[in-house]
Amino acid sequence: MMYLDLNIFIFIVLTIFVGGLVKGTLGVGLPMVSVPIIAFFLPPTTAMILLCFPILCSNFLQMKVHQGIGSYRFVPMLLSLLIGLIIGGRLILEIELNVVSIIIAISIIAAAVINLFGLKFRNVNIKYERNFTIILGFFSGILGGLSTFFGPPILAYLISIDLEKEYFVRIISTFYFIGGFTLYSSLIYHGIGTLDDLFISLLLVLPTVLGQYFGTKIRKYLSNELFKNSILIILIIIGISLLFKNL
Repeated sequence: MMYLDLNIFIFIVLTIFVGGLVKGTLGVGLPMVSVPIIAFFLPPTTAMILLCFPILCSNFLQMKVHQGIGSYRFVPMLLSLLIGLIIGGRLILEIELNVVSIIIAISIIAAAVINLFGLKFRNVNIKYERNFTIILGFFSGILGGLSTFFGPPILAYLISIDLEKEYFVRIISTFYFIGGFTLYSSLIYHGIGTLDDLFISLLLVLPTVLGQYFGTKIRKYLSNELFKNSILIILIIIGISLLFKNL
């Protein structure tokens, strides 16, 4: 298989390390950085599967399970997200791989632009929050099933309602962990990915955790806003390049 070539494997390891670095620094961004770059050299579905264990492990570390469940407020959104992910994971079988790459590219560009310029959900009446978040979760799940990027719309909403910082990190990590587990279970069930892919994904946990560790150290010394905006601009460039590559 092509990705077992030593040079490509080293490139993937470095890409995952950088993704972990961004995850550690910003709290998010591992698949946004890693998947589109790997998709330049491998089928997009393979790139998605290789992020299986890195995504699960990096988010589990930030969930802080020992602190228990703080609130059931976002459970309806989580449940609708899972339904959307299962449907999206099935839909990916019906489309061509280059179309998957295009979806990933557009998702990356949209997510980066949203985060760069800020998408704010303002004045959502608490009475309608449950219905609104159920719809948001479902369509985020459909997008995630086709590209692995189900986080940005949910992330934008959670940022907008001004949750306490540590609680925010726990909530978004819980969404990423449970959503990621559901997504990858669905993809594997439908035959996307092999045992070799999963074995390599398991090996990629090490560079992910190392990158995440150093990212948390870097966060203390760099301007988080400058670093974040630089990454987002790079992601827009990557997304545009991947888009033109598959048009």
